[in-house]
Amino acid sequence: MFRHSCLTLVLLASLLSVVAPTHGDPSPGADDWKYDVVHRKEGLPLIGLVLEQTPSAVLMRCVSRRPGSPTVMIRESIPTREIDRVELLGPEEREKLQQRLKNLTKEREVLSAQLKQLDPTTQTTDPAGADQLTLAPVAWVDADRGPALTYKGTHFQLISNSREAVVQLVAIQLEQVYAAYARALPPRTQTGQPTVILVTCRMTDYQAIVRARGGNFLNPAFYDVEKNQIVCGTELERLADELKQTRKVHAKTLGEIEERRAELNELYKNKVPPELLLAFGEDQKRIKAREDLNVQLFQRARQRLFQRLYHEAFHAYLATFVFPPDEGEVPRWLNEGLAQVFETAIVEVGELRIGHVEKERLEAIRTAAIHGTLVPLSELLRSTEKDFLVAHAGEKQAADRMYLTSWGLAHYLSFDRKLLARPALTNYVRQIKRGTDPLDAFSELVGHPLGKFEKEFQEYLQRLRPDMKN
Repeated sequence: MFRHSCLTLVLLASLLSVVAPTHGDPSPGADDWKYDVVHRKEGLPLIGLVLEQTPSAVLMRCVSRRPGSPTVMIRESIPTREIDRVELLGPEEREKLQQRLKNLTKEREVLSAQLKQLDPTTQTTDPAGADQLTLAPVAWVDADRGPALTYKGTHFQLISNSREAVVQLVAIQLEQVYAAYARALPPRTQTGQPTVILVTCRMTDYQAIVRARGGNFLNPAFYDVEKNQIVCGTELERLADELKQTRKVHAKTLGEIEERRAELNELYKNKVPPELLLAFGEDQKRIKAREDLNVQLFQRARQRLFQRLYHEAFHAYLATFVFPPDEGEVPRWLNEGLAQVFETAIVEVGELRIGHVEKERLEAIRTAAIHGTLVPLSELLRSTEKDFLVAHAGEKQAADRMYLTSWGLAHYLSFDRKLLARPALTNYVRQIKRGTDPLDAFSELVGHPLGKFEKEFQEYLQRLRPDMKN
């Protein structure tokens, strides 16, 4: 079910993975939380927040935080006879952990309430007491396409002609992701103006905006640097409405099947020949398969919407609050690479949880590396914005190669080489701004000639594993 997605609070299968953390060099998305630790006589230690200690047991809220995965919180009672020793945090660190867990719980309650309003399988319209952001009516860019709602945050202003439940959810997600960006890459300027983010309720509305600006490209979202504006299209509402309607049709069909089954039971005195019931069972299986597929399509549409928003919001945040173009623009390949890293992030309590490797993207980049279709680094480092813009289907393959290579390189620099801490990144950007040859500036950043580095990069791609820790 949609409401039991990645927001689920307890994943019992992860209990054995809740172990004491190691603290290495910090990188974006690294876990800097500190915990109470219960060392057991046998097995791995448990980390989290000790709630109560008695002569017979220790009551603990175990915590697991893995790259790219939601935080897992599990209430566990450990018998004293199984414990070797308990290491407790000091008062200040304990209060900090308690507040983080409290914020995380509250955040999930709010998101769950908003998600239920979008869930086509439920009739819930009451947000269950969740905090509501303040939305105000505003004119849409095209008055003929209906009214709109707006929400004003610190870093952005959201405007959407979607229904209120969608706008609430989008606003909450954007508030979280911008807070997370500010934590991972603190602002370097306080003069940036909030980015206007237009989210359309129909792709036709999105296409109308693109045409009105003289554009002709296939990207489902884009960031206009000059206007400091993001435009993003979605079919979420349409899919939700279609799923509701399909469920009604399926419910009616299932009801008719049960009526015919009851008639046969009455006719055969509850001893219906199995061959007569076979068709009923096959019909029910087909309906169940269609239901599952429709729900998956809806969930994927929701995921794609937020990936697009996270991706474009990263571009906007970087250009507006970290590296304004007049001070030194981040090279396009790195901008796009980091945006892809961040688009699949888990956002919790204003923090980014990143560093995981998606199976599909990993398979794609390995296949490209084997067949020699990755973009050569000398070409990638000199690429420009137009190399990443998909104007028509014929350009999609080339753009995909650019995106894929830039993701792999940004991932390598961030999590293996750890070269994108802000001082190093700032120096690299400034060199590009001063007109230093992009290949020379990059070689200085990585500390190797480009040929040697490219070989190491290829070796790194072969070592990558899905959802690996970094």
